[in-house]
Amino acid sequence: MHMKRTTLILDPALHARLKQQAAREGRTLSDVIERALRLGLTALAGGHRGRVALPSYELGPYLVDPADRESFAALAAGAPEAEEP
Repeated sequence: MHMKRTTLILDPALHARLKQQAAREGRTLSDVIERALRLGLTALAGGHRGRVALPSYELGPYLVDPADRESFAALAAGAPEAEEP
């Protein structure tokens, strides 16, 4: 595929951010701008942002039964831990 050339007039702060991103990724400024444009067009066409993978953690069992308001209130007040449900 033959790539087309164009001229963009960018805000200096945006240009600096794009250059920093390119340096961080070890890519050319053109590659970073092209990817940003493609992602932006995809987001506009879909009407929403893409999914973001969030971390999850195994924190162990509940200290109290979340459905038992009294044991939760006791824990929040600093009372000794209730027995497991």
